[in-house]
Amino acid sequence: MKIPSAPQKVTLNVTNRCNLICIYCAVSTTKNHPGDLNLVEWKRLIDELARIKVFNLVISGGEPFLRSDLDEILKRIFQYHFRISINTNGTIINRSAINLLADSNRVDNVQVSLDGPDERTHDRMRGQGSFKKMMEGVVQFMESGIPLSFNVVVHKINQNFLPHMVNLAKRIGVSRISFSPLSPQGGAIAHFDELRLDFEDEKDVEHCLKDLRRDHAGLVGGNMLETFDLMERISHSEPKGESVHEANWITSCGGSVSECAIRPEGGVIPCDRLWDYQVGNVREAPFQSIWLHSKGFERFRERYSKRMNSFEECLGCSFISVCRGGCPAVPYNLGKGIDGWDPFSCYMVYAGQKQGYV
Repeated sequence: MKIPSAPQKVTLNVTNRCNLICIYCAVSTTKNHPGDLNLVEWKRLIDELARIKVFNLVISGGEPFLRSDLDEILKRIFQYHFRISINTNGTIINRSAINLLADSNRVDNVQVSLDGPDERTHDRMRGQGSFKKMMEGVVQFMESGIPLSFNVVVHKINQNFLPHMVNLAKRIGVSRISFSPLSPQGGAIAHFDELRLDFEDEKDVEHCLKDLRRDHAGLVGGNMLETFDLMERISHSEPKGESVHEANWITSCGGSVSECAIRPEGGVIPCDRLWDYQVGNVREAPFQSIWLHSKGFERFRERYSKRMNSFEECLGCSFISVCRGGCPAVPYNLGKGIDGWDPFSCYMVYAGQKQGYV
């Protein structure tokens, strides 16, 4: 396949440091580890990303606002053409960084993590006092006119509070509240049995989210609803059999094709969900060289040359012509490799006609 000379989007995870203790922390394997790229190294990387025409940056972590030199990183970014988004837990107030973001007119979104509509639920997942501090941070961002959204990872503990969180979002005036499924990665793997939704839970959540989207048009969204919509479309499609020619290409993941991420110590990965799949390090080679020539990326991109019938679990499925392969991070993080089957994206599992391995 033909690979573009640069990705459209790169996520810069600028630090491993975090001030919270989230049970399902996606980056728990490196949380608070030393060795973050220093300011000079981040500036050098930003210069290269500008030169090779990357257009969008996502600033994340860890908690990015824990970097005392985040202002300087942002200033370097704003010397160039980039549009940016930021992922944050919202608890760290950096007034000068907020001012920089507000004055830049280049911020598409600041996404704040939300686990519940109140201290009881949110703090249970993230640590005592986190809800109060998060809400104080949200006020600071919104008073500065910065576009802000909530992201909710839906799990067993907060599944009954989804309408309450939407009401909170509407009341304070955020631009969007997105709902995401719990992913088996980082700290979530050890707690997956206690946090994951069972079959009936998922159906209840689907109906609830669709009702909330209908009642709050433009406010409620996220990839959990996108997956439910995809499953509904598949349910209305006409089964076409399982021949080689009818099996769809695996095209569901943009990692290593249109986007990738940089870990705090410089490791290059296809996306944040593949935190431990490192294909190179910007301390050892230029980013573009890694993007174009890394053996790890070449191996990952082989996935796109395969069809759905390369998954043993999909052989014989009547919907093999409409599925797109799901997320490679699910099988990889559970020890089944990047070529493994993703049961969370399988219509047959969604419909209760097949058992997943999770």
